[in-house]
Amino acid sequence: MGKRRSLRLILLVPFWVGAFLPFSGWAMDNPPVKIGALFQLTGPDAAYGRHGSQGAKMAEKEINERGGVLGRKLQVSMVHEGIAAIGVEEVLKYILEGGVDFLLGVDSSSVALAVSRVAKRHRKIILFTHAPGAQLTGTACHRYAFRVVNNAVMDARAAARVMKDKPAKRWYGIGPDSEYGRGSWDEFRTALNQVKSDVLFVGESWPKHFTYDYTSVINAAIQAKPDAVWSTLWGNDLVTFIRQAQSVGFFERVKFFVNPAGASLAVLGPLGSKMPGGVWVSARYWFLYPDGLENEIFVKAYRALYGEYPADVALSSYSAIHLLKRVIEEVGSLDTERIVEQLEGITYRDPEGMKTIRKEDHQVIKDVVWGRTTKSKKYPFRILDDLVVVPGDELIRSDEETGCQM
Repeated sequence: MGKRRSLRLILLVPFWVGAFLPFSGWAMDNPPVKIGALFQLTGPDAAYGRHGSQGAKMAEKEINERGGVLGRKLQVSMVHEGIAAIGVEEVLKYILEGGVDFLLGVDSSSVALAVSRVAKRHRKIILFTHAPGAQLTGTACHRYAFRVVNNAVMDARAAARVMKDKPAKRWYGIGPDSEYGRGSWDEFRTALNQVKSDVLFVGESWPKHFTYDYTSVINAAIQAKPDAVWSTLWGNDLVTFIRQAQSVGFFERVKFFVNPAGASLAVLGPLGSKMPGGVWVSARYWFLYPDGLENEIFVKAYRALYGEYPADVALSSYSAIHLLKRVIEEVGSLDTERIVEQLEGITYRDPEGMKTIRKEDHQVIKDVVWGRTTKSKKYPFRILDDLVVVPGDELIRSDEETGCQM
């Protein structure tokens, strides 16, 4: 495990503190601090973009109501990230035409990799709030890219720990045909073999993104007769797969279905009662954990603004902007290089708890929460029961494993 260096503690000021401080308006000669965000705002995965943009706008509102950043108004813009080529085009517009000071967001790992290269070339700080692909803080890492959510490696290693004592010997993999999907499957197999010696991997399927008919994938998995399935399908792909698999009794045939994206409200919300019970899922933030005052107030404030509960990407974009504000104010300017140095190794607190951004690869260290889906009388969707919280310190890669060279 790589050593942590130069850890500094910054507490994000809870959003209810300072709510009543007087504010007399913006100085006319102070331009706004501009953040350019990219999310999946249209199409099948627009639920992620909706929550991500809402979390960002909530942070913008709170910050501006308290005087902005260094006495300047905070201005957060949103664009649809689309596929990698579109994401690159949009981020170039942000940098070359929009004059943004910082970049944020990105839901798709493939888009994130492409956008990250642009940010590196133009020395523009970008905070990734969703995309989990391992390369982003691995071989594709660079000085100006930071990720504030757990990555695919952390998800897989946490899942292996959760499943090590479960009666599942025969495993089948189903994931998107991408670096994220295939890399997660490889990492999960390695991690599971390390904690459970008698497992067999009996097959795998790699459907394309935005597949609409999963019949062949479902049949192939059933024919392999697995005890358990590891799936990294996400968003609308996961929703579609579950609906089709549910209709043919797939979840009665497979003892354990394990998915690291299934606890996102961008999945649980659309599925509602159609989400089968007893499925093991995780998310990069679960709105009912932790059971503490800060998280409770965040959830209530988000629901008051938007009429829904916050998905994982809502918290991550909200938290990233508040973190950025604090670091800018510590530095006392928008000096990119000094802000990078301030972010490296930083330890901070948000509604989810304490987190650290590693200096070595700019990957956040945070706990990963898994649980089983169960019915709830209070919520119109499945919630998590039997929570297992795996400490982030136990999941991070060593410097040698990341391959990161800043």
